[in-house]
Amino acid sequence: MNLKTTLIALSCIAGVLIIITFYVVFYGGGGTYVVSSALGPNGGIFGAGNASTTTTASSSTAAASSTLAEASSSASSTASSSLSSTQIGAGTITWTQGNERLSITDAMLSGSQLTLDVQVTMGSVGECVPLNLRLIADEQGDLSPPITSQFTFPDTGTCNGTPGEIYSAQPIVFTLSTPGIFPILLTTGGTANTLFEIVQNSDGSLSVQLPGQSD
Repeated sequence: MNLKTTLIALSCIAGVLIIITFYVVFYGGGGTYVVSSALGPNGGIFGAGNASTTTTASSSTAAASSTLAEASSSASSTASSSLSSTQIGAGTITWTQGNERLSITDAMLSGSQLTLDVQVTMGSVGECVPLNLRLIADEQGDLSPPITSQFTFPDTGTCNGTPGEIYSAQPIVFTLSTPGIFPILLTTGGTANTLFEIVQNSDGSLSVQLPGQSD
């Protein structure tokens, strides 16, 4: 009788333990699970918590880029204005000499002779336009004048230009001591005294440019 009672008691205890275990496993919450985020302890699993921060950072970056672009544009404009007496564009070199504005619009090489086409835009005064162009003949910086001794404008037959007149393609000829060697360095002379060069392109044509403009 005592053995039977003991077995019944043990069975009841086992049943209670099974019920408690079942409740703990399926209804007790099973503890707390933490998912580690690559975005750090303050980030959501997919970074949703940082969406506003990311947007703000992107806006700040865009604003900074815009500011830098404006600063660069302003710096370029300042640099351009400071070089207003000497300009380059579309294969021309332009400078101011007295009341006139001169531009080299073309360059041609035939044997040892280099011919520059110069456009002269007269100011409001009729006067003789001096021919100050010089070839830099060697590494010592020696200067050689052109064969052409002066400008000869078609309406006057002299270097005296008519006020407001534009004289296009005035040929100025230099003799090269070492033809075929590029770049050919020259200077506008005068108060501008701007260096420029003649370079040969891959197709054999020539370009007039400021030094250091090659790609």
